[in-house]
Amino acid sequence: EGQGAELIWRDSSNKRLSPLDALKVYALKTAPAFEAALYTGARLAGDASQLAEPIKLFARNIGVAFQILNDLADWEGDQHNKLNAGGDVLGGRPTLLWALALSNLKPEQQQELLSLASLDCELSDQQKLSKAMQLYRQAQVFEQAHRLIEKHEQRALEAAAQIESHSMQRLLVYLVDTVLARNETQE
Repeated sequence: EGQGAELIWRDSSNKRLSPLDALKVYALKTAPAFEAALYTGARLAGDASQLAEPIKLFARNIGVAFQILNDLADWEGDQHNKLNAGGDVLGGRPTLLWALALSNLKPEQQQELLSLASLDCELSDQQKLSKAMQLYRQAQVFEQAHRLIEKHEQRALEAAAQIESHSMQRLLVYLVDTVLARNETQE
C-alpha cells in the first residue's frame, strides 16, 4: 500500500504533501516488512499471539524512523543509500523532508519548492538541488527529521519493553541499534 501511495503521489501533478501523509506512506511502506519478518520468526518459535500487537507497534515505529533516516541519507549522498545527494527530489519521491518544508515555509517559498517538481521547471538538476537544500535549511527540516527519528526510536523501544521475553527484547533493541545506526551529526 505504501509503495502504491508513493507511486500515485509521484505521478500526480499536485505535489503538496502533509507531514502526516508522508508518515502514513512510511508506515504502510516499510513497517509491514519489519512486522512480517519479526512475526514470522516469533511464530516459528512458538505461540506468538501475545506478541502480535507489540511487534506491530515496534515495526511501525522502527519502519517510520528508518524511512526518515533514509530521507536524511539521501541528502548526504552516502554509499549505502544513493551515490548522489538529492535523488529523492530529482526522482519525484514523496519524503517527510518535502512535507515538512511545505508545512514550515511561507506560501511564496512553498511555491518555489513546488515549482522544482514541475515538469516545466527549466533549472538544471544541480540548481534544483541547490534551491531545495536552501529551502529545506530555511524550513529547518533536517533538525525536525532528527527529532522525529528519536521520537519513533523511543516508541519502538517502549514497544519492545512490553514483551515479557528478555531474548525477544534484546533482539528488538539490537534491531533498533543496527537499523537506526546513524552518524549523530546533524545537517
